[in-house]
Amino acid sequence: MNNLEIFRSLEEQRDSLFVKLNATSISDLYKEQYDEIKAGRLFVFDNNERQMLRDIKALSKDNSLNNSFNNKLQEYLSLDNKSLTLHFQGEIQRMSEQLLRSGKLEEIQAIFIEYDHYYHYISSIICYGKQEYPLIDEPRYITGEYDRNKKVLKLDDGINFQPAWIDCEEFGDLEYLEINFDLENLFRLHSRTLLHKAFDNLNRSGALDFLNNRPFSIYINEHDSEVMMLYRLNK
Repeated sequence: MNNLEIFRSLEEQRDSLFVKLNATSISDLYKEQYDEIKAGRLFVFDNNERQMLRDIKALSKDNSLNNSFNNKLQEYLSLDNKSLTLHFQGEIQRMSEQLLRSGKLEEIQAIFIEYDHYYHYISSIICYGKQEYPLIDEPRYITGEYDRNKKVLKLDDGINFQPAWIDCEEFGDLEYLEINFDLENLFRLHSRTLLHKAFDNLNRSGALDFLNNRPFSIYINEHDSEVMMLYRLNK
């Protein structure tokens, strides 16, 4: 698995979500939810289902949030990707300096960029030692695929995602909908493609040559969630 294949997988994960979001609206999502409940395809834990259905039906006729939802998608399309990639290059270089100062570089063969919730922008960098690491083209849990006891180092001040993770809190208080999580995930997935490009730019310039235990694997994941391969140094 080469880095072009990794990048295409990252793009596909992001683009499939964008296509899904771009084909709908807030009112359409409510209408879809109403139809699913009425047809019995969606089970709800609510003792007053009739009132809930009345509420959702009314919300499906409310177009007031459709423009702001579309504007958020346009905000994604208008991101300054060049500037964001440069930001991530700077973050990787800062991380690299921490690794060089650690004195443990010769032991490390993989790093996991791990973040918490969306508005906790600073990730951790968890470094593991020499062993076989899995190739991943779709996010999955990999706990049993490597030895976590070979943890070498943890950096608490990792990659800062704030410039790329746009505020979606305005959609966090919608009744019966959690569309904010999909919107947040769109920006998260996009940031992965930009971070990959940043690693690639630095690799091509020789700035990652100090990571000399090859193949060197770089992963990304939310804490306690599925892991995705971000970049791999094969030579």
